[in-house]
Amino acid sequence: MEIFGVGPFELALVALIAFIVLGPERIPTAMRWLGRMARQLRQMSQQLTKDYGADIQQVTNEISAVQTELRNIQRDLSDVTRGLVTGTEIIHPPKAAAANPIEPSTPTAPAPDSTPSVEPSAADDDIIDYRAGKQAP
Repeated sequence: MEIFGVGPFELALVALIAFIVLGPERIPTAMRWLGRMARQLRQMSQQLTKDYGADIQQVTNEISAVQTELRNIQRDLSDVTRGLVTGTEIIHPPKAAAANPIEPSTPTAPAPDSTPSVEPSAADDDIIDYRAGKQAP
């Protein structure tokens, strides 16, 4: 059974060297220090995972929204090209209306022409006849 590539023989060898170097009175202090360092390392790892996990989730959501929008655009474009090829127009149902739609204004009658009227003259008649396809005199 290996942990991080360290088997039982290597672990016993490290413990023996630590016992020789540190001595029996300093081993409990060193083990407490190693335990604290391992706990802090684990907490930092969890905090990084939590922080970056939220950021990654946000980016993933934005990417999913863009992908959905691209799929909709692709579908619309394929509908348009299909309509051009077949000669029919494909109409999609309108998107959901806004919460406060703007009321359309009622059309008003056009303003009367305020240009001054000019009485046609004999020359104007010739021009009108010529434009109508008649030969001018």
